[in-house]
Amino acid sequence: KFWQGANAYLVQNHDKRVIFINPYEGDKALIGTTDIAYEGRAEDVQADEAEIAYLISAVNRYFKEKLHRNDVLHSFSGVRPLFDDGKGNPSAVTRDYVFDLDETGHAPILNVFGGKITTFRELAERGLHRMSHLFPEMGPDWTEKAPLPGGDMPNADYESFANSLREAYPWMPRRLVHHYGRLYGTRTGNMVKGASDLQGLGRHFGGLLYEAEARYLVAREWAQTAEDILRRRTKHYLHLTKAEQSAFAEWFQAEQIAAAA
Repeated sequence: KFWQGANAYLVQNHDKRVIFINPYEGDKALIGTTDIAYEGRAEDVQADEAEIAYLISAVNRYFKEKLHRNDVLHSFSGVRPLFDDGKGNPSAVTRDYVFDLDETGHAPILNVFGGKITTFRELAERGLHRMSHLFPEMGPDWTEKAPLPGGDMPNADYESFANSLREAYPWMPRRLVHHYGRLYGTRTGNMVKGASDLQGLGRHFGGLLYEAEARYLVAREWAQTAEDILRRRTKHYLHLTKAEQSAFAEWFQAEQIAAAA
């Protein structure tokens, strides 16, 4: 937890790496990243204390208000597979993706090395280009201007859409409207359904988490565990106490057992 505001910052550390400091979840900041080689199991990866200290130090070089270790609410880490082009410095290794189409077996397989989630659409499109000779009836490209699910807002104007949500659900707290609009867009109505007050959203688990959202995520976004909802589909875990998270997990497990019975 660092500051409230709409400004994002990009600063350069003493080793020339750039660090971003982005507004996050209303009253928090998302700070990153580090970039080190990792050779362990992907399941075990986590940000270590040295990486956290590195980011804190980088931020404190630029801001008057100092960040301390106990200000860090959570850290996460992931493994990004990069195509090894022989360069020793992880920061210098290409971030681009490399295709390898293997047609020697019974069925062709396209191997993708590298890439990053922010370019997933382009990667998928170019992957299809690479295999176009295998699909002679493939149609033209169409995804560049296609909205993501829930993103089909008139004129791609989120502010106007958010205003329409507030008018449609005047009983809903402004923060909750923003949460639903930001995560679900035009599909918000599918989740809220016929609710006419907060009680209509079902059980309240704390923060902005209501039963209606949890059920929607199971039904429409393949959530299978409480962690899927608290950490992967949303960031509710940052706003719920440990006791509230445990209560939600117990409810979720009971509901799943009941559904399977």
